[in-house]
Amino acid sequence: MRSNEFDNLILGLAEFVRRDGRYPYPELLRHALNKLALELTAVTYPRTLTGLLALLEKPVKTWYPGRLVPKEFDSDFGLLYEGVLSEEASRYLYEELLEKTKLSEFATTLTKQIAIENFQFQRILERLQELYNNDSEPERVQQEYVLLRLFLIENPYTTPAQLRKAFSTTRHISIQEVGELYDECEENEPCWNCDRCGPLFKKYGKLRGIKPSACNAHRQNLPFIRQITWKQGLRRLKFGIHLRICLPGIPEMRLFKALEEFQSKYSDELCAINLYPGIDRYDLQLRFCDQSTWAVDIKDYRSPYNLAPKLTPLFGEGDLRYDESFYVIPIQRLQQREDYIEILREQATKLPSSTHLLSDAVFEERVIHKIEQLREEK
Repeated sequence: MRSNEFDNLILGLAEFVRRDGRYPYPELLRHALNKLALELTAVTYPRTLTGLLALLEKPVKTWYPGRLVPKEFDSDFGLLYEGVLSEEASRYLYEELLEKTKLSEFATTLTKQIAIENFQFQRILERLQELYNNDSEPERVQQEYVLLRLFLIENPYTTPAQLRKAFSTTRHISIQEVGELYDECEENEPCWNCDRCGPLFKKYGKLRGIKPSACNAHRQNLPFIRQITWKQGLRRLKFGIHLRICLPGIPEMRLFKALEEFQSKYSDELCAINLYPGIDRYDLQLRFCDQSTWAVDIKDYRSPYNLAPKLTPLFGEGDLRYDESFYVIPIQRLQQREDYIEILREQATKLPSSTHLLSDAVFEERVIHKIEQLREEK
């Protein structure tokens, strides 16, 4: 069995899940399973579909030929979880297969759809970055981009009226192209949202989120779980936009709002907080009264091993110049794994030692300490 059979199995399962397991099964899945049946040695290949699905939920390291598991996949996970792609399988699909291969000739309907959804946003981003660099009003371009990002993060569900209200006066972003980042909800379709991770879906009678390791408590009586009342024209963020824009944006907004509170109390010390400066070169720019500038990027990854290769020096030219740079990790990730930062420092070989790696809680303490220093110097 070739090493790419693992990739084919992931792609085939993604399409299988999208079809809710309906026959005929995806050709890529049938091909990968036939190869798997010949290679399995650790366990007996199941004789029934039920047995096969149960096997696919077990940790990959317990049954899949170890030499053929890509190093980028955490084999402590299964490929499925409660009938859908596991979190690690989803991450591998989007980050390793979609981003790095840019879709192979074997790409399934699902992977093509996810790529199209991401490309829709990327086209807007690239156009605004070009305008920012060449337009006579870069500040306006920046304001409109921040408006777009905030809207997608804060409005996982929306309506045509909300879209018109938010984007009727934007010069560089059209109402139509923002609307295309959403799917229309079917009439009387049950719609649920989690304030911590965005739109939910039902599986086996339970509400599930897009990223269980970040948020896995979705009982309907919890205060942060809300049912969205269906109305004509109700729309939900497309899966790819939810995964790549809305979900990462939630911890970004959490930190931004905490810093805004600091600034409201200490505006003489913390002069400005800029969101997504330079059309998203990094997440936050903090300017202090002593003319020093901090650059901040928030990264929410379950595994430090998956995050480390993505960490590179933050862009720091022109108005994006900074005196100190930070990669900030949500504290729950460090609570899940105590050696998270230590591993990150060891593995992030592209990152200069001068870049700080710390939790959001520790970063907030750094900001307060900086403010206290400035107050003492007056």
